[in-house]
Amino acid sequence: MNVVTLHFPSVFETAFGNMENTAKDLLNGIKVKKDNAWYMVGNLARHNGINPSRVTNATPAEEDFDILFRAALVNLAPRLQQPITVTIGFPFSTYHAFKQMAEQYLSKRHFMVEYDSQTFNVKGQVKREVFDIEKFEVIPEIVGGIIGLKHIVTNPVPQNFMVLSFGFGTLEGIMVSDASLIHRTAFSTHGLRYAIHNLTQELNKKYYLELKNEHQLDDVFMKGSIFANRKRVDIAETRKELLLQYYQKVVSPSMRTYFTDRDLELCEKIYILGGGAHYAELVQLVEDEFKDLMPVEVVPQPERVASVGYLYNSLRLSDNYPNRCAGIDLGNAFSALSFFSENLTNLDFKA
Repeated sequence: MNVVTLHFPSVFETAFGNMENTAKDLLNGIKVKKDNAWYMVGNLARHNGINPSRVTNATPAEEDFDILFRAALVNLAPRLQQPITVTIGFPFSTYHAFKQMAEQYLSKRHFMVEYDSQTFNVKGQVKREVFDIEKFEVIPEIVGGIIGLKHIVTNPVPQNFMVLSFGFGTLEGIMVSDASLIHRTAFSTHGLRYAIHNLTQELNKKYYLELKNEHQLDDVFMKGSIFANRKRVDIAETRKELLLQYYQKVVSPSMRTYFTDRDLELCEKIYILGGGAHYAELVQLVEDEFKDLMPVEVVPQPERVASVGYLYNSLRLSDNYPNRCAGIDLGNAFSALSFFSENLTNLDFKA
């Protein structure tokens, strides 16, 4: 089966004024209504907003989660048959606290979403869609990642391996042996937000950052440069130093705490996923630490692996109705939406 993954930045801002023809399509022009307020979401907020943001690791009871979930449903609507089956997840650090709240949220089953198609269509209008969720499940994010990598990685997956998932809010790690999770090895700690916070402290010493929030500085961190005082400032070396500090202070100590010598002896490979896997400097640090023990592999399209895993979990729940399944990963940096499709035209991702 062909897997398609769409993604959009996990930020939003209240929408005011005329926003007609400000985007090329729905994915880049998400404008949804909650209660009596309109919100621009994703790239629409990044390009047209002043302070697009969201609460990091928000609970399902907060509006941040609700707005992003509505944005996800709007983009899935034309691609799925109803009623749909959905899987979502949370990091280990919040999974047990948020699981029941998320189940209560999804148990409403009927979601009426109002959105504005005028942002990308001159003949558009305000539309209302009702979404029926027949089945759902909430699982740990790292479990979704493990399911996803088994469907994405082309080479055979070894019996014993470790997984590191570098996200904006959290770093997740666990060992898998004989197709089972070794819960003793599961950990959840600071994500790349740690390094981005330190970048803010460094830049504030020299530049006025125009009140940029952490999500905007995350973009700066990814680009490796920032415009300040009307000139481009290269931060590539600073980023490299901060990633080294992050690895030495957070990543390596966590692995040493949870992965024993016996675990290292058994493991045949380390898989890296999550958006942080795109930082070559960070991957190199993992490779350097384990170069004499085991190979390190970055899973293809690493920021989408969890949502693909959620999708295949939904397929299991749905009794094999792929055209009704979705995997929704409402991440802290980007949200990823995965579904099955027979049409291979202009697809973002194929597994």
